[in-house]
Amino acid sequence: MKSVRMITMKPGMVLLRSILIGTVGGAAICTVLLLLAAAVIQSSGKLPQDLLQPLVLVICGISAFFSGFLSAKVSRKRGLLLGAGCGLLLFLLCLIGGVVNSHDVASVSSLTRLLVMVFAGALGGYLAVYQSQKIR
Repeated sequence: MKSVRMITMKPGMVLLRSILIGTVGGAAICTVLLLLAAAVIQSSGKLPQDLLQPLVLVICGISAFFSGFLSAKVSRKRGLLLGAGCGLLLFLLCLIGGVVNSHDVASVSSLTRLLVMVFAGALGGYLAVYQSQKIR
């Protein structure tokens, strides 16, 4: 009979892998949602300028939530920490993209986006790990 070798990963590598998977998934969701929003704005013809910042903030919050949810589902533990880490990493990706585009770093909207994304990611991670299990 053949013996099965189990490949075990160090705990730090498991956490890093789950954060990276969650961040890549969250970035993909953010990209798709932003493309959909751009298509809707293009088809409608005009959008009030005051609605643009809240729309981007909501899309970033949704993507951070799903990023934290995905990372906690991969790891199955430490959901709050992993979700907040994914939200922070996703914020840094958005910040880098914004700096490359507009060359404006310090603003109140970036601080608000940081808080929303970290809290949404933490909430997603918390809900992924601590949801009730169904009994079959």
